[in-house]
Amino acid sequence: MANDQALPDALRYLDADQVKHPSGTLAGVTVCSSDDETLGAISGVLVEPASRRVRYFVVDRRVRLLPRRYMLAADTPAVLEAGDQKLRILSSVDDLERFDARQVERFSDEDAITAMFAHPAA
Repeated sequence: MANDQALPDALRYLDADQVKHPSGTLAGVTVCSSDDETLGAISGVLVEPASRRVRYFVVDRRVRLLPRRYMLAADTPAVLEAGDQKLRILSSVDDLERFDARQVERFSDEDAITAMFAHPAA
């Protein structure tokens, strides 16, 4: 489950309330498995500015009454149920990887410029 590998330097953290979708932002969205197991709540995403892609969802989850943060690959098939504020994803708790915020820089103005002027995403 936990992965101690360092994250690529190209990833940046962006708070969920800064990530918009047609019905609002990702703040307050609960992540559920396809069998309705609650995995946690989205607190942010890890993006790659040059490709303009979300690579991971950062999920807050309580483990033994302690709040923990995990990463969940964003390339996993998912459906956003905006009315219920749920992201239903084809993953389970076993797919969560521990997230250490010290390994990733926050999304900056420079990253925004990179995203705007980088070659279009493939």
